[in-house]
Amino acid sequence: MTSTYTFFNHAGGVGKTSSARDFGYELAHRARQVLLVDFDPQGNLTSFLGADKWNLDSSSTLLAALLEDDPAAVAGSIPPAIEVHGLHLFPATIDLAIAEAQLLAKMGRERRLANILGQLPQHYDYILIDSPPSLGTLTVNALVAADAVITPVATRFKAVDGLPGLTRMVNELQWVKPNLGFAAFLPTMYDQRNRHDTEVLELIREQLSPLGPVLPPVRYRAADHNDASMNGQPVAVYKPGSEAAKDMTEVVTAFLALERQE
Repeated sequence: MTSTYTFFNHAGGVGKTSSARDFGYELAHRARQVLLVDFDPQGNLTSFLGADKWNLDSSSTLLAALLEDDPAAVAGSIPPAIEVHGLHLFPATIDLAIAEAQLLAKMGRERRLANILGQLPQHYDYILIDSPPSLGTLTVNALVAADAVITPVATRFKAVDGLPGLTRMVNELQWVKPNLGFAAFLPTMYDQRNRHDTEVLELIREQLSPLGPVLPPVRYRAADHNDASMNGQPVAVYKPGSEAAKDMTEVVTAFLALERQE
């Protein structure tokens, strides 16, 4: 059975893409078969995994499969996934932005990605989708394709202020995806030395626990996370044994424990 999760927060700058990358790598490191889907035309997940998005063309992405009008031809339009760092990846290029406008005129536009993922030639234990930080058609597809949502939340008051809009959108999507909810909230950019961050972390736990589990925080280690992204590597590959890598190990351990309880 495949578990599909979309990493989504409509606020940018919360560590969403690096969290999806490192979360996926940690799962793969534990012998899970993992597919990452970069569904953001900016292609940051693609870059953060070392794939050169500027030398990829649209045939490497899911664009053709998304826009295919014949359901019987969708499987033939799915490109091979890229293998990188023990993961499989469907990359993104700016060409994926074409789908944002063209999907509006398509039948079943909200379910296109879900249909594609249901026809993959290979089994995966986990599919992790990195959605755009927006509320457009691609994001709706990414959310409808998921079993549940993993939401990174920066330990900043501004990030907390945006959560009511996020939860409202997920609730509204139940028109097309019944029972869509939050698999977990992931506090990010946490500085335990900062009283502000500690207070916000407690606020996150207080406000969000009724909606879904709150995972251990990922501490703010700019050098490790930024340098790993610039080098196109998961943080555990770039700096194995680092505190940044240990944080994600703890996060995934907690998440898998939650799955076993279900």
